[in-house]
Amino acid sequence: MVNGFSLIVAVPEPLGDSMAQEKILIVDDEVVVAEDIRRQLRSLGYLVVGVVSSGNDAVRLAGEHRPDLILMDVKLKGPIDGIDAARTIHAEYGIPVIYLTAFSDEDTLERARQTLPLAYLIKPFVSSDLRAALELALFRYRVSRIAEQRGRWLDAVVQSMGDAVVTVDPLGRVTLLNPAAEQLTGWSQSDALGKAIQEVMVILDPKLRTPVPHPALHALGTPRPSRPSARPFLLIDRRGEERLICDSTAVIQDERGTASGVVLVFRPAAIV
Repeated sequence: MVNGFSLIVAVPEPLGDSMAQEKILIVDDEVVVAEDIRRQLRSLGYLVVGVVSSGNDAVRLAGEHRPDLILMDVKLKGPIDGIDAARTIHAEYGIPVIYLTAFSDEDTLERARQTLPLAYLIKPFVSSDLRAALELALFRYRVSRIAEQRGRWLDAVVQSMGDAVVTVDPLGRVTLLNPAAEQLTGWSQSDALGKAIQEVMVILDPKLRTPVPHPALHALGTPRPSRPSARPFLLIDRRGEERLICDSTAVIQDERGTASGVVLVFRPAAIV
């Protein structure tokens, strides 16, 4: 804030010698501090797309320039502070934030944590601290974006598969049905979510017509790689219709090797 006016600088800067191409938005109402950060970022090869001093201007420029990262001062003058601005930006644009703050009290940190920042920088900081925080934050953000993209790709594959796919959690409750599974079981995913797999997939011995251990629950009890069925099962769908199916199961394990769920893939079995 200079003589009662908000500071806004929104002219992209030339890149330095570094190969880094990431765009950074600076939000700080201390003019001297903001200019020092701008110079440091330029020397590190980052592109500064704007320097603003208010939360409202930060939200506006974030929407206009879509930076890769925002350096956000926690304490800003005006109707919204840095934490409120970061919350709005995260909700509307998903842009990550590093907080700049001279305040480290627990209440402020708790409010800040709720907005899921990538890092904090406590003022005053040196260039090496800024560089390390930027590199770590941008790396974490790239990794999370890759994971999100892979998740969307995997979801598209599962939803388009001709085979039926059902996933369950460690307690045997349904967490996903793809369209093919909805058709074979007669359950919509919205109705099946959270229900016991035995209720959604009623499976019998095809000759004796007696209940058999459910393959998904059996896999949870004996974690191992993908297992195709040695024989078909009789599936009774929600409408009471019967069909033979063959299946394979795969246990999903977490980083400790503990079963965190099961993927069950099945299709109508050929009648011999």
